[in-house]
Amino acid sequence: MKRGNLLLVSLRVISSTTDVAFTWCIRKFALFCKICGKITGSVLFLNRRLNACIMTLKELLQYRIYNQQLHRPASYKPEDLVAFMGAVQAQDYAMAKWAIGLRMQNPAEEPIEAAINNGSIIRLHIVRPTWHFVTTENVRWMMQLSAPSIQKAARYIDQQTGLTAALYTKARNVLEKVLEEEDLTKEEIMDRLAQHRIKVDNLLATQLLIRAETELLICSGKRKDRRFTYTLFDKRVAPAAAISREEALARLATLYFKTRGPATVKDFAWWSGLTATDATKGWRAIEKELTAITAGGITYWVLDAGMPPAFTTMPHSFLLPPYDELTVSYSESRSLLFDGDGASVGNGIFRPVMMEKQKLTGIWKRIEKKNGIELGFNFLPGHPGRPSRHLLDSVRLFEQHTGKPVTLV
Repeated sequence: MKRGNLLLVSLRVISSTTDVAFTWCIRKFALFCKICGKITGSVLFLNRRLNACIMTLKELLQYRIYNQQLHRPASYKPEDLVAFMGAVQAQDYAMAKWAIGLRMQNPAEEPIEAAINNGSIIRLHIVRPTWHFVTTENVRWMMQLSAPSIQKAARYIDQQTGLTAALYTKARNVLEKVLEEEDLTKEEIMDRLAQHRIKVDNLLATQLLIRAETELLICSGKRKDRRFTYTLFDKRVAPAAAISREEALARLATLYFKTRGPATVKDFAWWSGLTATDATKGWRAIEKELTAITAGGITYWVLDAGMPPAFTTMPHSFLLPPYDELTVSYSESRSLLFDGDGASVGNGIFRPVMMEKQKLTGIWKRIEKKNGIELGFNFLPGHPGRPSRHLLDSVRLFEQHTGKPVTLV
C-alpha cells in the first residue's frame, strides 16, 4: 500500500475508534508517523473529535521557538516583526532591539533604530504597565484595551506622588501645546511644566507621562543625541476606526496564541495584563480556532495554523536578552525553561540568559570596549563550562547585530 493511502487508512481507524481504545491507537499511529516522517518526533497527531494533540515538553518548547520567529524564517522589516509579535517588551532599550534582531534574517541594529526614530515602531507603556514596542497599526486598539488596567495599577503611586485629576488636567494642557511645536525629552518637559508653575519631580513626571500615554495623548518621539523624547500621539499614529472591547479581546488572544503558543490561559492573562475574566473571554472568542496540546499533564493552546517543519532542523540555543518574549510571555509555564530553581538565572526574565537545547544554562553580560564588545558567560553548575557550537551561532548573530567585533572572555 502506498504511504499516502496507509496514512489515510490510519487516520480513519483513529477517527472511528472508541474512547477506551483511543490512547492505544494514537500511540501506534505516532510510531507509524515517526517511521514515515509524516509528523515530527513523538508528536501524537490530532484526535479531530477532541481537537487535541499530545507533545513532549521538548517539542512544546520547540513549537514556541517556531511561533516566536526565533528560527528567523522571513526577511522581515523591523516594524513587520513587531507587528507580527503584537508587542515586544522594551524597558531595556538596547536589549529590546536585540530581541527584534534575534528574530530577523538581517539582525543589524541600524534598521531597527531607524524604524523607531521614524515612528514605524512606537515605544510606550502598553499591555502591562511597562515599556513595550508596538506598531502604529496595533497601538490604538491595544491601548484602548489595556489602558484601564494600566491606570488601575498606577493608582497607588499616583496617590503617593500627588498626581491629582486637577494637576493632570493642567499638565495635559501644557503638553498639548509644547509637544505640538517639537519633540521633548522628559527633562525638557519638566522644565516646560515648571515655566507654567507646575513643579513635578522625576517620579511624578513619570506617572504623569504614563497617564498621558494611556489617554493616547503622547508616545515616543525621535531620539535627541541618544536621549528619549515624547511627541503627540496623533502626530505619529494615523486615525483608525474604533473596535468593540469584545473584538479587541479576541484580536489580542489571536495575536498571543499565534505567536506565543502553545500556552495556557493563565499565561495569556499574565502577558496581556487582563483580568482572568477578560483573558478567558478573549480565549473563548477564538477557542474554535485553537488546538489543545497536552504536555506533562497540562493543557496548552495554540492557534491552529499548521504544524512547524521538522523540529530537528530548528534552532534551540540562543543568547536571550532580559525580558525576551520567549521567557516573559509566560507565568504558569515559564518554569519549563528551568532545570531546577530559576532564581540563579533571574527567573528567566531579569538577566540576559543563555539557552541551550531549550533550557536556560546560565547568564551572560555585555562589556563595551573601545575596539569592540566582550561577552562574559556564567554557566550554571553541572554545565561543561564552554558554549555549544549552536550557542556560538547566536554569538555571531549578536556580532552582526551590533556591527562590532565580539570577544568571549
